[in-house]
Amino acid sequence: MFSSRLYHFCVATILCIFLCHASFHAEMCAETEKQALLKLKEGFVHEMELLSSWNGDDCCKWKGVSCNNLTGHVTSLDLRFSNFTIVEDLNYLLDTMPVMEFFSGTTALGGMIDSSICELQHLTFLDLSHNDLVGEIPKCIGSLGQLTQLKLAWNGLNSVSDALSNLSNLQYLDLRKNDFVASDLDWLSHLSTLRYLDLSNNNLGAVIDWPSSISKIPFLSELYLNDCGLPQVNPQSMSHINSSTFLQILSLSGNNFDSSILSWVLNVSKVLTVLDLSHNELDGSIIKSFNSLCQLKKLYLGSNKLSDQLSDYLRELCSAKDLEVLNLDHNPFVNGSLPDFSLFSSLERLSLQHTSIVGPLSFGHLPRLKALDLSLNNLSGSLPVFEVTKFSSLHFLDLSHNKLSGTLPSTIGQLSNLWFLSISSNELNGNIREEHLLKLSELKIFDVSQNSLSFNLNSDWVPPFQLVALYASSCILGPQFPMWLKQQRKLQVLQISNTHIMDLFPEWFGDISSSLLYVNVSHNKLSGVLPKSLSGIKTGIMSTWDFSFNNLSGPLPPFPPKVYELFLSNNMFTGFVSSFCETSPLSVTYLDLSSNALTGPLPNCWQKFQNLEVLNLANNSLSGRVPESFGNLQSISSMHLNSNNFSGEIPSLTLCKRSFRFVDFGDNNLEGTLKTLLELDHLVVLRLRGNRIRGSIPTSLCNILSLKVLDLSSNNITGEIPQCIGHISAMSDREFRRETILYGTSAPLIFHDSGIGHFIDEISLTWKGRNYELGRVLGLLKAIDISNNHLTGEIPQSITSLVGLIALNLSRNNLTGFIPDNFGRLERLDSLDLSRNHLDGRIPTSFSNISLTYMDLSFNNLSGLIPLSAELQSFDVSSYVGNIGLCGSPLENQCPVEGIPPRGRVEINDDELGFYIGRWLGFCVGFWSVCGTLMVKSSWRRAYFQLFITVTDWMYVTVVIFTARMKRKFRS
Repeated sequence: MFSSRLYHFCVATILCIFLCHASFHAEMCAETEKQALLKLKEGFVHEMELLSSWNGDDCCKWKGVSCNNLTGHVTSLDLRFSNFTIVEDLNYLLDTMPVMEFFSGTTALGGMIDSSICELQHLTFLDLSHNDLVGEIPKCIGSLGQLTQLKLAWNGLNSVSDALSNLSNLQYLDLRKNDFVASDLDWLSHLSTLRYLDLSNNNLGAVIDWPSSISKIPFLSELYLNDCGLPQVNPQSMSHINSSTFLQILSLSGNNFDSSILSWVLNVSKVLTVLDLSHNELDGSIIKSFNSLCQLKKLYLGSNKLSDQLSDYLRELCSAKDLEVLNLDHNPFVNGSLPDFSLFSSLERLSLQHTSIVGPLSFGHLPRLKALDLSLNNLSGSLPVFEVTKFSSLHFLDLSHNKLSGTLPSTIGQLSNLWFLSISSNELNGNIREEHLLKLSELKIFDVSQNSLSFNLNSDWVPPFQLVALYASSCILGPQFPMWLKQQRKLQVLQISNTHIMDLFPEWFGDISSSLLYVNVSHNKLSGVLPKSLSGIKTGIMSTWDFSFNNLSGPLPPFPPKVYELFLSNNMFTGFVSSFCETSPLSVTYLDLSSNALTGPLPNCWQKFQNLEVLNLANNSLSGRVPESFGNLQSISSMHLNSNNFSGEIPSLTLCKRSFRFVDFGDNNLEGTLKTLLELDHLVVLRLRGNRIRGSIPTSLCNILSLKVLDLSSNNITGEIPQCIGHISAMSDREFRRETILYGTSAPLIFHDSGIGHFIDEISLTWKGRNYELGRVLGLLKAIDISNNHLTGEIPQSITSLVGLIALNLSRNNLTGFIPDNFGRLERLDSLDLSRNHLDGRIPTSFSNISLTYMDLSFNNLSGLIPLSAELQSFDVSSYVGNIGLCGSPLENQCPVEGIPPRGRVEINDDELGFYIGRWLGFCVGFWSVCGTLMVKSSWRRAYFQLFITVTDWMYVTVVIFTARMKRKFRS
């Protein structure tokens, strides 16, 4: 027996040595697979560090490639682009703070998937997700018979092949977020081992029998079909579908399903633990459907049309004691108080955002609750005392956008697991003291903005937390810059605008964090210079820095190279912009340096800012010529150079004519003609007011069909208004489309957008006789101002086709002729100024159709009665002064007869004169043709009188006979 054991021991030892030796001396990858990988690399468009390692003889050592240690065959290919973290929607109420990573210089894979991938016959795992791949999935991919996981999500692939049905060992298939358009899903029924399927965010609108196809996958346990445009189900066709004993997770969010989808959901599985029907059209008729889904642990019904009382739905949940996640947000429930959730003893996440909850805030005992969202409701009263025993597990608390009042209870500082706290946009007041933050060591997101709270913290206080985001706008942090921020080394978002800080900008700010993504310290009274250390801060590629509306001075400092939005307006920065060109971030897309004290000419360096979309240099003291390099900004959409001292000719901007939407060069000393700028045929706003523009208005103006605001006032423009002006279709649109010319990013952590920076185009426009700064309403405005020029000729009839016009100013020109009769077509016109011209004739009666709030027709040659309407009689006399021939209310000189103009000023046009002359001549000819002949020819005269006597006798006899008959008739 001993020898037998010794034998087996020796055999086992030799075998172990052999296997260990083999593992350390595995074969190199097969040459055919190495060549296949290199060919696959050639098909990609890439700058990835990942593929830079693809060289050398052994492909098993390349990044993203894994091989079998014994055979050397490639078994796994992982080329997903993972240089960022996707943060799920807040509706799912995260347990922990997601890690935010910044984009580096590397980019995702582009191009197509080469068919050489099919030569990797031993692949079991393939992940190419989160790239920019396009085209089709190679049909030969169905030959990869050993593949168990296929992940192609988040690409631009446009076709899915039926060949996938040959992947008989496939267990995991993720094709979400592509451009697939499918007409059937029958191929899925051949994937007999499939456990996980995600086809979300593809176009499946033509797959009529999708429920039947899904039901044929025998062992499917997780199914995601979100935002696929799926057709409605037919409840009558559900009878032949067998219930699955495996499907546990079902997500059908965002398909506009009505309540009939419940017939399939209840039939397809009896063991569902997770159900997501959010963002659909479900109504109150489903209220009884959930009493049979007793296995549910997570239920998402947000953004539907659920009505009735919120508490009515809770009674029908037979899984109340086991439910862990409940999301009912954004439903139109009947106004009611917060229901009692004490029966939901296992509840961990609860979202009732925007569900019409009113009244006081009160909580039951929910010992496992981790996340609670009651934002966007009408909760009122004071915050309750947060008992640690009730909320010991709480990680996430959002009470923002309610009507909560009073002070912040100090017990909130005992919630030691809290990482997200938002109480913004309420009516809270009082102080935030150290005891409020005492034990919040896990706090990462802190939002108290839009309240009347004051931070009352010692200058040497050291916080127990390291914040990632602080939102405190419209609170009181000042007057000193909060020193406790100096300890926050992980800040990515700092929003402390309008916080009453009146201090020097701190030198240590550049050391506050190595990864600031968003900074907003605007609308304070910060002074001094910005430190040069700012340039050393590492930022994300979409970073926003807003220092506007302060008292900062000195030259423009260097900024981090990857700043995306930079707002420095309304400060006291001085010096030349040339320094900015030398040290500026080349990735800047929105640059606002307006309303400062910048001087000198602009450098001719703008060609290197190829990402620049918005440039605002308005309200400075810049001079010299406009740089020619502006014409190379091929991404530029909006440019403000107004209110400076620029001179010389307007440069050619034709290279960027496709992108330009907004041009404001007003109030400078620019010369030249309009021809150059009118080549920008996608303009929405063109303002050249207060320059020295000469020449006439070219007919090419009429080709800018998107033009909504045109201001050419106070120039030296001559000639006539083009007759084709009525062809500008954007001004002919009666609808108010809020195409607000608004630029900027949303909150970088996507939790909410409170106070996040953006840029709104503004314009100074003469409206209703006064200058206005128009911003947010600019997208609704349609206006023409060509006043104070040297225009001649008549107002073109076609201008009345611009029925969407809100404001029209043609004053202070040399226009003649009549006001077009059909001027009343401009029913949306609010402001009209035709004063100080040489217009003749009457005020058209169609004026009574226009609801004007401002009108000036003064100092013309108008005459006749002022038409009667509530608006025209309500204007002051100054609106009509200087028109000698006008009469009627509100003027004192009334017309002699209502509707008849006064003597001495009767104007008859050519048609009326011809009519009167013709009528007089006809009368004269007819009269003398008869009477003259009778006077001259006696025989005709005798015959005429004889005829007259004969007719008279006949009439007399006829009357006598008729009278006699009537008398006899009455007697009888």
